[in-house]
Amino acid sequence: MIIRLGTENDIPEIAQLLKQSLGEQLLPKSEALWIWKHVLNPFGKSPVLLAVTEDKLIGVRAFMNWEYRWEGKIIRANRAVDTAVHPDFQGKGIFSQLTRKLLDKSRIEGVDLLFNTPNQSSTPGYLKMGWEKWDRLPIKVKPTFYFGSEEKLSPPSDWEKAELIVRQIERNEPESSRLHTHLVPGYLTWRYRECPVVNYKILTDYHSYFLVYRTKDTRWGKELRICDLFTLGNIDQKLLNDHLRRVERVEKSRFTTLSGLAFSQNDHLLKGFLPALKIGPWITLKQINPEINPLDLPWAWSLGDLEVF
Repeated sequence: MIIRLGTENDIPEIAQLLKQSLGEQLLPKSEALWIWKHVLNPFGKSPVLLAVTEDKLIGVRAFMNWEYRWEGKIIRANRAVDTAVHPDFQGKGIFSQLTRKLLDKSRIEGVDLLFNTPNQSSTPGYLKMGWEKWDRLPIKVKPTFYFGSEEKLSPPSDWEKAELIVRQIERNEPESSRLHTHLVPGYLTWRYRECPVVNYKILTDYHSYFLVYRTKDTRWGKELRICDLFTLGNIDQKLLNDHLRRVERVEKSRFTTLSGLAFSQNDHLLKGFLPALKIGPWITLKQINPEINPLDLPWAWSLGDLEVF
């Protein structure tokens, strides 16, 4: 077995291996999704390692490049995401070998930390390699009970028309005492508008607030998930809440959710949410830069920062 860097020419075979190893119950393991995540990412192309034997791909491991901004500083991160081992070669330590070699690459390239949201079955493996549990993401919930006609209610906002405010938000990223995803040019369009597997919608007045949401069917009814909220200058708080209520009614949601960590500078803008509960995904972190302990950092993850990947 040899381990080598992956290239874009390997993408069709990588997608096939992901399907063989993981199935497609949660997300389609398509070439389009891989390209969006690992080639078009505005933080840079992902480092990818492949395990190959007799010209057959038997393992893949990818870290996404990511950046956080905190008090004017940029924190470089890798997000441990896609990994797969061919069913005939599982249990032979290939996952660990690929992950450790990518960790070495991250150290050499000056990455400060790693983060991810592993599932229950993969968490023990990460903990053995030095990842540490941060906690579950706290989530705020607002019950929504709307009845009657939606015919005269306004539809979601228009991505095309919102291009100007998107550019303004990325150019005027505020300083914060809490870590948030660095809004590099093109990030919001890539993350939400161009995502190939989720239909993200927006609420905006096109000049002072920009809210990204999605809907999801759950066993408790339809969820309206607020993924991100950005503001510019003074906003009409009543207008924002009225706009959100209209959309909740149009979408026929039964509850609305948002991160209990994000929006620290403007979380007072949205009304009706219950106190945060630790019911979101588990987050694990790994220190790389000896001067930065990720467990001690003042994180402000939004739901959009952590979902999908």
